[in-house]
Amino acid sequence: MTIPIEAIYNRNRFPSGPYLLFLLLYTPLGLVIFVLRVFISLQLFVASSILPQNTVIRRVVLRVLYSVLGLVVQEEDVEKKDHSCRIITTNHITPFDHLAVSMVMPCVTPSVYDLPSVLSSLLCYRDLGVTQGREALRANARSYLSESSNPPLLLHPEGATTSGELALMKFGSWAFEFNGSVLVAGIRVWRLPLLPVAPSVLGASWVADLCFMFFSPVTVFTIKYIGNMRRGESESAEEFAARVQVASAASLSVKTTNHTVADKVEFMKRLAREAAANPMLSPEVHIMAQQVQEVLPHISLDQIKRDLVRTQNVDQTITNFLEGNVPEPIPEPRPATPSPAASSPTPPPATPTTTHPHTSSPTNSASKSTLETATSLAGSSEANVSLNTAAKSFGKSATERMTSFQTRKAQLIENARRKYIEKHGLQLPRNDC
Repeated sequence: MTIPIEAIYNRNRFPSGPYLLFLLLYTPLGLVIFVLRVFISLQLFVASSILPQNTVIRRVVLRVLYSVLGLVVQEEDVEKKDHSCRIITTNHITPFDHLAVSMVMPCVTPSVYDLPSVLSSLLCYRDLGVTQGREALRANARSYLSESSNPPLLLHPEGATTSGELALMKFGSWAFEFNGSVLVAGIRVWRLPLLPVAPSVLGASWVADLCFMFFSPVTVFTIKYIGNMRRGESESAEEFAARVQVASAASLSVKTTNHTVADKVEFMKRLAREAAANPMLSPEVHIMAQQVQEVLPHISLDQIKRDLVRTQNVDQTITNFLEGNVPEPIPEPRPATPSPAASSPTPPPATPTTTHPHTSSPTNSASKSTLETATSLAGSSEANVSLNTAAKSFGKSATERMTSFQTRKAQLIENARRKYIEKHGLQLPRNDC
């Protein structure tokens, strides 16, 4: 069964249901932890600048500091870990996967950001000309790998992040065009079940992912080593990439797909076009609509979203619903077509019935009462045909609000009466006296 592309990405950062309550309770503590970790990250920067590169003491100090920042790394199948490999490949879940790998095995990854050299060294980045094109990347990577003193090169064949929970994107062949063996590993990311904040979402920046990592109590990266894999003599780079993808998916208990980075970019463009064409599909509007519905649970989300698109303000939308100032789509009243009975100048004569002079039928009494009520209403609101019963303003006093309520109630009853008369083609006798 083909897995749709939208199923392999996280689109919502925050959980729903009862987990949202735990997140709200944790938020004050999370903000305090976030501030503390921001200051601790400055110490990490200083330690990375002072300690010599590729030393055991530097790795130990950085691992302790990363753990304080909430980034914890675990290893599985360590016996398959091969330090002789010059290339390491993993799946891609967050922008910080390479940091987790570098904590247990020295490596660098191609940088896609224009960062200062000191910061690039801290984040284990190496400028290999990614922005200059694929050919420049290949040439710079071969030149880097030719120096045996350089640490291994960590590559993410998927080329973009996924949720890591359902399937892997198609592995690009560019990561397997270099000679030599490849150490294949898989990455899983875990956070507390009570606070399942997504480590990365579709379209989010690395700054946002870093902030939520500082906010979360702990983020555990589990690195599972799959082993050393070598490209066969008659095997193409595409076939080797497919074989590594299958091995990685089997080790992580997920599926494989043929979706590529280009498909993800096109999917994001399509979502942007849909959001621009229909503002009600915007995640911001949906979040605000949920806030309004918590106050007004009897109002549907569609009605709330229609007003939020206009106001872009939660408080204003709540006020509009309370005051009845919400422009709802109301069909225009259609003029009733005159029936043959209505075109005659006088009503047809009724069939005479014999009735005792001192008694009257209950049916006749009820009909007479209904007729008198309808006639009085017709005389009092003959020209009022407006279907809009919204109040012009919210009354400042209880008396004004009660008066407005009674007026709107009478108008609703009159509208219902007129619709009933038009539907059944009734004609009421007029009092011309």
